[in-house]
Amino acid sequence: MFAAFIRKYTFISATVPILTSFAFRPIAYRRFLSQKSSKWLPWEDTLLRNFVEHNGKKWNEFVQHCLPTRTANQCQLRWTDVLDPSLKQGPFSKAEKDLLQQGIDALGKGNWAAISREYLPYRSPRRIANEWSSKSSLTEAAAEATADRTRTFTSRKWTAKEDELVLKGIADFGQSSWAKIASEYLPWRTRVQIRNHYRSKLDPSIIKEKWTEHELDLLLRRTIAFGQDWNKVAEGIRGRTPEQCSQVWLSELDPGMNKGPWSEEETRLFWERVHQCGGNFVQVAEGLPGRNRLICFRKFWSTVRHDKEFALLYGDQIKKDKTENGPAWRARVGKIVCEWLVRGNTVRKTSNHSLESHQPGSWSKEELSKLELVVAKQLEKKEVLDQSDWKKISKQFTARDARQCKYQYEEHLSVKNLKKGAWTEEEDKLLARLVAEHGTSDWDKIVKSLPNRNKRQCGYRWHRVLQFAQPQTQIPKNKRLSDAEKALIRQGVEMFGHNWTAIRMTYLPDRTPEQIMQWWNTQRNNHQDVKRRVWTEDEDKTLKFAVAKYEDEYGYIASWADVAKMVQGRSSKQCRTRWLYSLQPNATKGAWTYDEEMQLLEVVQKSKMKKLKAGESIWPLVAKELNTGRSDWACRSKYDYMQRKGHRFAF
Repeated sequence: MFAAFIRKYTFISATVPILTSFAFRPIAYRRFLSQKSSKWLPWEDTLLRNFVEHNGKKWNEFVQHCLPTRTANQCQLRWTDVLDPSLKQGPFSKAEKDLLQQGIDALGKGNWAAISREYLPYRSPRRIANEWSSKSSLTEAAAEATADRTRTFTSRKWTAKEDELVLKGIADFGQSSWAKIASEYLPWRTRVQIRNHYRSKLDPSIIKEKWTEHELDLLLRRTIAFGQDWNKVAEGIRGRTPEQCSQVWLSELDPGMNKGPWSEEETRLFWERVHQCGGNFVQVAEGLPGRNRLICFRKFWSTVRHDKEFALLYGDQIKKDKTENGPAWRARVGKIVCEWLVRGNTVRKTSNHSLESHQPGSWSKEELSKLELVVAKQLEKKEVLDQSDWKKISKQFTARDARQCKYQYEEHLSVKNLKKGAWTEEEDKLLARLVAEHGTSDWDKIVKSLPNRNKRQCGYRWHRVLQFAQPQTQIPKNKRLSDAEKALIRQGVEMFGHNWTAIRMTYLPDRTPEQIMQWWNTQRNNHQDVKRRVWTEDEDKTLKFAVAKYEDEYGYIASWADVAKMVQGRSSKQCRTRWLYSLQPNATKGAWTYDEEMQLLEVVQKSKMKKLKAGESIWPLVAKELNTGRSDWACRSKYDYMQRKGHRFAF
């Protein structure tokens, strides 16, 4: 019966004698055969590492007591080539490749131990030999000496002539002699390049077309059966390489794959793991459920290559150093991105429409101390600092621009014992005299003569108060605006928006900015003066753009006045109302249900019992605890309405 089975399945008959003869071989010979081609497993590496750490390099004892399936020579080579903590792992950096070339030139090819000892002490001789054998047999200097000076090593696309040389080499030496083909026909290409190019482009037995449904189904079933052993998986899929199987599985078929957008938590965890795992995407993906190494690879390069904001902020810092290999560089980039995410650095447009880095938020004590030292050194060279000097100073700070540095210095550091609060009559007289003497274009001279006050305080005091108190520019306080003045204000708003100082200087020099702003805000609510306008589609788009620009990561708008400046003809109150009631995404609109009303009353009563800071409103807390998609304005308006209607629980 067994013989009939063998005759039916002829492919087994060739293996049966081998298995039968193997069973009767001596134990030492069987162990030799099992050791001949077996790969080291992770648990074997851990066992060897722990033994050496506690007992030293006693290879015979280790083999005898811990790992009898390995020889002493294998264990020694594994330690000296891979596991020794003093060795550097991963690909060679550019500086190491240059040192390797110097060692070859000085000591000759084959003296790997001497090259390791004198030039590359952190690389094993075997690793150095493997690196040299993977290089092209034509050095860069030799390539420049050839007639074809346009040849490069890795970046140049393959030409039709090179394809012909590859096919000719395979016809002469076969598909396993890639090093021989490289030395004879393509010395400017490495054996790995030639092999990969042939298998992906030139091999006639490899299918390059799109995968069929039958092939995808077969790939799924074989991957379930054999795991991610792609050599084994590819054996049963005709015309497909292990690389193709791996690529299709990771990009299309993996059932646990998450192709959705990355959340903020995932993004932060991803970059932390890139830094912690040394830039190894396989290890990075192990800590990110649903994200495989291919997705992690694409996430990394999408930020490094295509994120313009990141490139502007850290373009110089992410350049690879000569001493870094790929994984070490990726780990350093991961650390930089983690710092970027924590700091919250952004990019904004300057007045000349160029882009500059900007880090919002208050300055730390360390930053202010550093700024004081840097400015002091700059002042030793020049008595007065101009814009170019502040740009040089800002380069000493990550994501702080020249305007921030100048403002922080003038506001906090330029004046010792800065005085705050009301101005005295003597200070007002002195400031008025200094402005009459020096004018308003040189506040540096004025500040030197006015102790304990900075430039911002002096300029604010003059432009807001003292200039209107002078006899020649006396402003009437109780005089109503004429129709002509009102028309000029409307023209000014169309021209400058809500920049009241610019409107006053251009159209109404006899009025204060406060008077102009007060009239404008009052007349907006006067139906007889200006009718309410329906929001247009263009205004809604502009408002959405403005909100996206000024909202923080929690969706909070710090200043609706800044938003209103971008929406011409609309006040900050109108913009806020329009956004909260009509345009805000995920906001619940329409009539309130009875359950919502009862829940609102309960939450308001609880919130009123909490201790809040002076000036803090309860309504953001109410909307957050209510958690029905209603805005804080909607909650407040509904509660006020219930009070006006005399609801018995709304008090």
